[in-house]
Amino acid sequence: MVVDNGGTLTAGALADLPLAERTRLISRPDNPGYGAAVNEARGGDSAAVLVLTHDAVFDERLAEELIGAVEDGEHRGAAAPVLRFANDRARVFSAGGALTRGGRALHLTSVTGAVPYPVDWVDGAIVLYRRDALDAIDWLAEGYFLYFEDVDTAWRMRRSGLETVVVPGALAFQQPGAHPMYLGIRNMTLFARIAGIPLLPHALAVARRIAEEAAARVLSRRPPELGAALRGWRDGRHGLDGKPSA
Repeated sequence: MVVDNGGTLTAGALADLPLAERTRLISRPDNPGYGAAVNEARGGDSAAVLVLTHDAVFDERLAEELIGAVEDGEHRGAAAPVLRFANDRARVFSAGGALTRGGRALHLTSVTGAVPYPVDWVDGAIVLYRRDALDAIDWLAEGYFLYFEDVDTAWRMRRSGLETVVVPGALAFQQPGAHPMYLGIRNMTLFARIAGIPLLPHALAVARRIAEEAAARVLSRRPPELGAALRGWRDGRHGLDGKPSA
């Protein structure tokens, strides 16, 4: 299944793919976001759903490694590979993620051992979900639009007694881009409301994130987007979700 959130692909564009005869194209030019795209797989009959974003690079053993990991533990709901930078394959981008007390999602950059290990969340670029685990949490939340769906999904799975794990033997590569400041802060704040994170630790976590990201933008000669960050905080506190109007 290929979900085209830009609405630019045609069936002819997929004709040369090795699995063309088994591939279904879903065109969504309205771009409803990552969660809505994944949820297009709802109602299927496969035991697992492997989510791949368009820029993910991986080897032919990826699915085998991830399926083996979820089958090895009855309480495992999701598994993901170690992600390395596409332009620097010796460097780890994400070996899973940690969720701070204030609701900030941080990438881990050190691999823990040689066997699958549990984490708070995994990057949504490449992740395999057990279908019954997704059914248990009513699939992905669509209100975030672009960022934090992966954090929210793992959090809800954990509340249902299901682990999310990273598989050290599964390697993949991606080149992450910069998040728009507005969506990054808004969605972090939306998640904090849903998860019931107390205001003070969350506000401190947001303030630190804004300061660090604004500084990084200035150092790279980009606007700090402080106004966008404050709008994100305000809208997240008010529960405003979905695709931004502009």
